[in-house]
Amino acid sequence: MGGVSRGDVVLAAMAGDYGKPRPWLVVQADQHNRTDRPDSILVCPFTSHQEDLAYRVAVKLPYGSAERASWVMVDKLMAMKRERIRSVIARVSHLELMAVEVAMVDLLGLWAPNE
Repeated sequence: MGGVSRGDVVLAAMAGDYGKPRPWLVVQADQHNRTDRPDSILVCPFTSHQEDLAYRVAVKLPYGSAERASWVMVDKLMAMKRERIRSVIARVSHLELMAVEVAMVDLLGLWAPNE
């Protein structure tokens, strides 16, 4: 797989998923996504199961000729080997990516403006 960018939705099969490909959101910063960098990339999986949790972010993904409501599972952040990526299938909007970033910052406790 060639280069990917932060905000790309990629199709990949991970170990433990019975080889079934699913969409993943690339969240790693672009300066670390060049192909001469480490062979892994940070991603978050999607789910079609809605839960009202601050770290599950709603995103509309293409599904055939329509769109399907999906949620980025920020709490399932993981490293994926680049070789598992089959293709880039979509890109989230700027606002959706910002919502994922806010959820990630909150979940990981990276920034607390009132402290």
